[in-house]
Amino acid sequence: MSKAESQADVNQGPAPEPTRLPARGLLLLVLLTLIWGSNWPFAKVAVEEMPAIVMRGYSGTAGGALVLVLAVLAGQSLRLNATEWRWIFPTAFFNATLWLYMSGLSVSYISAGHTAVAAYTMPLWLFLISTVFLRETPSLGKWIGLLLGMGAIAVLFFRNLELAVGDWRGVAAMLVAACSWAVGTVLMKRVPWRAPTLVLVGWQFFLGGIPLTVLAVPAFMSMEPASVLAWSGATYSAFMGVSAAYWLWFKIVDMVPAWVASISVLAVPAVSLVIGAVVLGEPLGWMEILALLLIVGGVSTVLPRPGNDKAVSSR
Repeated sequence: MSKAESQADVNQGPAPEPTRLPARGLLLLVLLTLIWGSNWPFAKVAVEEMPAIVMRGYSGTAGGALVLVLAVLAGQSLRLNATEWRWIFPTAFFNATLWLYMSGLSVSYISAGHTAVAAYTMPLWLFLISTVFLRETPSLGKWIGLLLGMGAIAVLFFRNLELAVGDWRGVAAMLVAACSWAVGTVLMKRVPWRAPTLVLVGWQFFLGGIPLTVLAVPAFMSMEPASVLAWSGATYSAFMGVSAAYWLWFKIVDMVPAWVASISVLAVPAVSLVIGAVVLGEPLGWMEILALLLIVGGVSTVLPRPGNDKAVSSR
């Protein structure tokens, strides 16, 4: 290579990150959207016959264990250094223990579709936490996004008060879960992790699922035997909703920046609403569609853009 060519390469700088998924990535994205979108209806089927803590204890430990197996098969080491071990437990509590239990409690109170829409308020809480505690300076557009998200929450609250089968406690539980996920995400950003992200996810769900499993023992011993269908829902939540979905997610983030991937999966709540309506007979009217549009508008506004992409990616 000539000196001129070398200088030209230096002047050009690093190549910009792609913002469009290749054909293989689009296929993976569709698969991921279907898995995450159907995960909530499957979880709903499970909690109809078993306590939420039983379903979530099983899906957390089993799903986390399989993620660790997938990491090993990918040639990744499961070792964590001293700093990582010190932080893996609080992040596991917020990203797995509290998230799993409160989201499972939510889907036992309200429809799977409503739970999915409320779950996607997480980026809104992440934005609010970052603004208040990390002193980040938000733009006017992000404040508008937060207001849109609050509007979606209000719609869901009123809708569940209106429905005979709805319960405002389900929306409240999901908001606690989403806030917990946001806190866990902030903690993940503050720690100098060296382990691959897939390994960290596996450890968090496995370790975070253990206390739920222990606490679920009395409920498991006293509950009526659940059907094969209910256990199939719990198993799907563990092995597809956790293990397969996170593996697909990090494959996609390998191809494009995390902000692109995050916007791409905003179709997940829509899939949950449609599957819940078709398969479980859940409500799907103008209020559900309005809440979905408000969430998509709000979240797409507050998600990071190029040049400010600090989301977690695979390493």
